[in-house]
Amino acid sequence: MAKQIDSIVDKTADFPHSVDLGLVIPAELVGDVVGKLHYVSEKLAGFQIADSNRTVHFRLRAGSEDQLDTVALRLREVATKVCRSYRSRGESILVSQPGGPSGYSQDPHQTLEAEGQLYRYGNGRYGLGPHLVALVEGFDRQFLKAVRPFLPEAHQFPSIVGGDLLSRCRYIKSFPHSLSLVQHLREDLEAIQDFAEQADWQDGHLKVAPGSLAQPETLLSPTVCFHCYAWLADSRQTRPRIITARGKCFRFESGNLRGLERLWDFSMREMIFVGPKDFILEQRKKVIAACASLLDRWKLAYEIKTATDPFFIDDFSQQSAFQRAFDLKFEVRAALPYRPGSSVAIGSFNIHQDFFGRSFSISSIDGQPVHTGCVGFGLERVALAVVAQHGPNPADWPANLRDDLVE
Repeated sequence: MAKQIDSIVDKTADFPHSVDLGLVIPAELVGDVVGKLHYVSEKLAGFQIADSNRTVHFRLRAGSEDQLDTVALRLREVATKVCRSYRSRGESILVSQPGGPSGYSQDPHQTLEAEGQLYRYGNGRYGLGPHLVALVEGFDRQFLKAVRPFLPEAHQFPSIVGGDLLSRCRYIKSFPHSLSLVQHLREDLEAIQDFAEQADWQDGHLKVAPGSLAQPETLLSPTVCFHCYAWLADSRQTRPRIITARGKCFRFESGNLRGLERLWDFSMREMIFVGPKDFILEQRKKVIAACASLLDRWKLAYEIKTATDPFFIDDFSQQSAFQRAFDLKFEVRAALPYRPGSSVAIGSFNIHQDFFGRSFSISSIDGQPVHTGCVGFGLERVALAVVAQHGPNPADWPANLRDDLVE
């Protein structure tokens, strides 16, 4: 298992090296910069942003001092690219809900593990016990009930996705750092035998015989909705469509992986809209209201506000500015009392304009590319929001929440 890199705050370890960034990271971009610094180098053991966001203090893994200059240059490069062309537009907050008082403020992870409700298999990989499963299933059930008036078509999609599909929608170019490749052995007897004889688990990695692996054709799917657009590819839609599906998603987050806040594999409930521009905008408005009512019923503290996707550094400034300028993405951010002032994105409401219509040749009755949008909720994060705000004991949960967990 790869060692997790220490991130920015709350760390007291010694950082013997420093790099002056040559700029001041705007406060609202610090999280974006931190998220990307984890990918700078395998030689980076830990870092801390300091000096009013002007400097990165860092340390290297043992025996990596010869990489000091390279790592320092890369740290500066990432910060510069993320901050390049930054213009503050301010946040647009649609909903701000303080939630119901609970008084619980501890980090629930340790308690959940001690009580057998959470099991850590590895970096970003967790198993859930009965109480957390009840929260996941209860939210999913209540979400589907809330959106029943939309008459969504139920679909199921695979957890692996073809590289051709991800290339077609530019995901490989925009989010290369989060990809998880799927490989199998070459269909060659000698290669298979060499693998069986030489494969061994050493130093947290699977050591394999050189040349035994086939070239990757598929990846673990990073989201649910891409399969939907591939399903509709090269078609003419005679009416608007609303589709819902639940599936496993996979995004490698390096040192950003932390408990249920950020998983390598997680469960996503999505709702996908396909049709004219005005239809997409109207459906998003309605589903935001429906989801807010559900979160209010569970007495969660949250905000729904503008956001951007975690684009790779070369795309970050341009794409993020575009998303903010047109309010293309709103996130539902639930408060985490165990880290005062912090929150976790448990869901999002997204407008894609005609990007997927053009990318997959999906047209409307008039021959023009359709517009699309989607709603997605990370189910494990919803469960975390509940236990972080109301505690891990179901007896302490709001009555409406307990009632909703009973089928």
